[in-house]
Amino acid sequence: MKRGVLIAITAGVIVVLASAGLVVTSAMQPGEENPSNIVVSEREDRVFHQYELENGLTVVLVSDEDAEVAAAALNVSVGSWSNPADLPGLAHFLEHMLFLGTEKYPQADEYHRFIEQNGGNNNAYTADENTLYYFDIDAEHLEPALDRLAQFFIAPLFDASYIEREINAVQSEFTASLQDDNRRREDAVREQINPDHPAANLAIGNAQTLESDQLRERMQTFYREHYVANRLSLAVVGPQDIETLKSWVDARFNQIRSVSSEPIQVHSPLFQASTLPMLIEVQPRRESRLLQFRFPVPATVTELDTKPYAYLASLLDHQGSGTLFAELKSRGWADGLSAHAPGTSRNSETFNVSVQLTSEGMANWQTMATLMFDYLQTIEQEGLNQWRYEELQTINRINFEFAEQVSPAATAQHLATRLMHYPADQILAGPYQLAQYDPEAIQLWLSYLKPDNALVVLMEPQVETDTTSQWYETPYKATPLSGTQVAQWRSPDVDAAMTLPEENLFIPEDLSVLPFDGRQSELINNTPLVIKQSPGLTVWFEQDETFRTPKLDITVMMESPEANASARSAIATRLFIDMVDDGMTDFRYDASRAGSGYGLSSSKRGLQLRLYGYSDRLHVLLDTLLVEMTDTGVSQARFEQLKSDLQRRLRNTSEDPVLNQMVRRLNTALIRDTRTPEALLAALDDLTLEDVLAQRDALLNRQAMTVLIHGNQTEGGALQLANRISAMLPPNAEIGTVRTEVAALPSRRYRHEMTIDHNDSALLGYYQGQDSSLRERALFSLLNRTLSAPYFAELRTEEQLGYIVFSQNFMVEDLPGLIVYIQSPGTDPALLQLFSDRFMNRYLQQLRSLESDAFNRYKAGLINDLTTPEQNLYELSQTYWQSIMDGNQNFNTRRRLASAVEAISLDGFTRFFENQMLRDDAKSLVLHQIGRGMEDAYAENGTNLVGFYPADDVLTLQEASRWITPTFNNLPVQDNPAQ
Repeated sequence: MKRGVLIAITAGVIVVLASAGLVVTSAMQPGEENPSNIVVSEREDRVFHQYELENGLTVVLVSDEDAEVAAAALNVSVGSWSNPADLPGLAHFLEHMLFLGTEKYPQADEYHRFIEQNGGNNNAYTADENTLYYFDIDAEHLEPALDRLAQFFIAPLFDASYIEREINAVQSEFTASLQDDNRRREDAVREQINPDHPAANLAIGNAQTLESDQLRERMQTFYREHYVANRLSLAVVGPQDIETLKSWVDARFNQIRSVSSEPIQVHSPLFQASTLPMLIEVQPRRESRLLQFRFPVPATVTELDTKPYAYLASLLDHQGSGTLFAELKSRGWADGLSAHAPGTSRNSETFNVSVQLTSEGMANWQTMATLMFDYLQTIEQEGLNQWRYEELQTINRINFEFAEQVSPAATAQHLATRLMHYPADQILAGPYQLAQYDPEAIQLWLSYLKPDNALVVLMEPQVETDTTSQWYETPYKATPLSGTQVAQWRSPDVDAAMTLPEENLFIPEDLSVLPFDGRQSELINNTPLVIKQSPGLTVWFEQDETFRTPKLDITVMMESPEANASARSAIATRLFIDMVDDGMTDFRYDASRAGSGYGLSSSKRGLQLRLYGYSDRLHVLLDTLLVEMTDTGVSQARFEQLKSDLQRRLRNTSEDPVLNQMVRRLNTALIRDTRTPEALLAALDDLTLEDVLAQRDALLNRQAMTVLIHGNQTEGGALQLANRISAMLPPNAEIGTVRTEVAALPSRRYRHEMTIDHNDSALLGYYQGQDSSLRERALFSLLNRTLSAPYFAELRTEEQLGYIVFSQNFMVEDLPGLIVYIQSPGTDPALLQLFSDRFMNRYLQQLRSLESDAFNRYKAGLINDLTTPEQNLYELSQTYWQSIMDGNQNFNTRRRLASAVEAISLDGFTRFFENQMLRDDAKSLVLHQIGRGMEDAYAENGTNLVGFYPADDVLTLQEASRWITPTFNNLPVQDNPAQ
C-alpha cells in the first residue's frame, strides 16, 4: 500500500483531535512528587534510589510496593575483550565457575536450587565489555537470595574438581553453535580483525583455548583483578521500602573487595590501516544471501546525550516510499534491510548496514552497494534537518513518558548494565535522551560511512572460497576491494529516484487517558464483557482501569476451517500473510517507531490479528491493514519473489537448531494435520497468485469472528472499531468452532529415532498427561518446578553430558505434559536415555524422603508465579485473550490453577510422579537424535534400553493412538463458546 492511501485513510478517520499539541496525563496524584533521586517520568509510581557503597560499588534500588516477584542483577564491567591473549574464553569460563559453590554455600547446585525452589529463575551472560548475573524470586525470599549472589563476589570456591567438568560445558556450548551461520560468518570476519585487538580471539572459548596447566590460577588472578567493587553495578527490585533494601545490600555487598581497577580501554583499531576496504565472501550452510557493510566507528559513550549514530540509523533503516530499501525492493533485489548503530560502548565497534538479497540482488550486489552510497550522499546533502531530529526527540519523549513496566528481572538487568555507562541520575531516561540537534556531529559520523572504511561481507551458498576459518570451519575468501569499484562508490552516479522519509503520520498527538466509565468496585477487578453478539460475531471489551495508559490492544480471531484444511491451503494462507506484510512495508517502520504495531498469524483455528499502540493512532493502522487484507495489491513479479523467499525458508528448516527440529517432529506426531516443511514445500511448488487470492477469499468469507478491545477506549468507541472490522471482514454465521485433535498416546513407552545433520546427539523425552483438567496441569507444572534444578545439576553439572540440559512444561492444545532434553557433543542418545532414566528412578527416592516444608516451598513458588499480576496492558490483554480462547468467561484461569496447586499433597504428588513417569504403562515418547559418528555407540548402548516400543515413523505412532480434542479443564466441546 502506498503512502498516499494512508494519508487518505488518516484524513477520513480522524475527525476531531482532543488537542493540537502533545497532551500527557500523569499517574501521580496532583501535588504528589516521586521521591526518587533519578530522573523518572511523570507517571512513574515506583521509587528509585541510586547511591554508592563505601567500597565503590554503585547501586540502584527499586521499591515497587505492588511487586510479588523480586529481582536483582549484578553487572561486572569486564567481558571477553579482557581475556588474556593466550586464554580466549577465560571470562566466559569464570562466569560458569562462579555458579559452582562459595565458602558460605559450598554445594554446587545450592544457588540454582534455592532460586528455583522459591519461585525464581537465574542466569548469566558474558559480552564484550561486561558480564551480567541476575535472578528473580518470590519477593519474601529476596534477602537470602541476595546473600547467595553476593558470595559469588566475596568468596567463591573455584573448586578444582569442577574445572574439567566446566571446560566440557564450555566445549558443549561451543559445539552446539558450530552450524549456526551467524557464528560461522563472525568466525570468518574475526580472522580479518587486527590481531592486536581482543575481538580477533574466540570469545566463547572451547576445550582447546582453555587448555592450560594453570587455568585455575589464571582464572583466580583474572577474578582478583576485575571482580572488584568499583567495577560492579547492582540493581535490586522488590516490594520492600528503600531503607530495607538498602540495609540488605549494605550488609552484604560492602564485603566485596575494594581495589582500584579500571575497565579495559582498547587502543588498537579494529582493522589495520591496510586492511580496508575489503570483501569477505562467506559460504553459509543455509540457503541465504546477505550483503553487509561494516564501518569501524569510535566509542559511543561520549555522545550518549545526542546520539548522532541513532539519527543516521533511523534514515538508513527506513522502509517507506522513496527510501533505499524501497528502491532495492522495486528492482527485485532485496527482501529486507536493517541498519544497526553500535551499542553503548567505551571502545570502537562497527556501524552495520545489512541487506537480505534475492537471487537477482546477488547478481547485482555491486550496483546495490552503489545505490547505498548514493543514498548516504543524499542524506549528507538533504537529510541534516532539525525537524527530523525533533521528530525523533518527540518519539523518544513519548516512549519514555509511557514506557511500560517490564518484569522485575528485566528491570534489574537494564538498570545494572546502564549504571556502567550513563550518569547515575539518567539510568532510566538516558536511553531516550536526545539533547540537541548537532549537525556537525552527524556529519562526522557520516564521514565514517565511506567506501574506503568499509568491510563488505557477502554471504551466499555459491560464492567461491579459498580459506577455512579456524574454529567454525567456515569456507570463505577475503580480498581487497578493487580501486575501480571503490572509485565508483566514492562518486555514485545512478539513475535512482530515492528520497528521504517524509513526516511520520503515526506520532500520537492526544495522549490523554479517557475518564474511566466502567463498573466501580473495590472488591473485584473488572474483566471484559461481551458488548456485541450476533451470529458469527462476538465482541469483548474492557476499558482499562489498572494501568491507565493512553494505549489500546485489539485482538481478532477469524476462526476458519479453510486456514489449514490441507497442506496447500496452509501454505497459501502463509503466503497470503506474507503478501499482506509486504504491502504494509511502506509505513510499518513509521508505525513501529511511533509505538504502534501489528501481528498477523495463522494457527489451527484460523487467522489471528493483533494490534497494539497509542489509541490516538491505532485505528489508522487498523484501517490500513484491513484495506490491505481485503485488497491485496501485489504484482506477479513481487508474488514470485515472495514465493521464492518462502520456499527458501522452508528448505532452510533442515538447518534449524537440533532442539527446534526435534520439537517439530514431536508436534507432527501429536497434533492432527500438522504440516511438515517437506509437505508445505511440495504444496507450494505450483501455487499461483490466483490460488493465493482464492485462498484469501475463502478465509475471509468463511470465518467466525471474536474480537477483544482492551485499553484506552470507551464502550461506544470500541463498538465503532468492532463495526469497522466486521464491515470490512464480514463474519459468517455458519462457521462453528474449529478444534484441534491430539494423539492420546497408548500406555506405553515409545522410542523414535532421528538423524539430523549435526555433530551433536540429543534426547528429547515427552511425558503426556491423562487429560486437560486443571489438576493435571497443576501436577505437571509443579513437577517441572521441582525437577528442573536437580535434573540440570546431575546431568549437566555432575555428569557433564552436555551444555543444553533442561526440563520444561509442554502443553499440546490444552493437554499438559513435560519434556526433558539433553544435547551432547560426545554421548550417544541411548546412553543419554540411560542416564536420564537413572535420574528419574533416583528422583522418586528423593521425593519419598522430601520434607513437607521443602515441598511446600516449591508449591508456594509456583503459586506466586501464577498469581503475580501482569506488568503492563499488553500482558493483561494476552491473559484476557487466552481465557476467551479457552472458553473461560470467568477470566480466572491462573487463580484456579493456583488453587489446584495448593490442593496437591506430597503423597499424591509422589504417586503421580511414579505413575506418569516411571511405570511401564506411562504415556511417553522419546526422540533420539544420533549425532555424526555416534551410530556404532548408539547401536551398542541401545541393547541396554528395555521396555520401549519402536515408533519407526509418525504414522505408526498415530495409528496406535486415540485422537482426542482437549479443552480447557475438560470442558465439553461446543461451537463458539464465547457466544
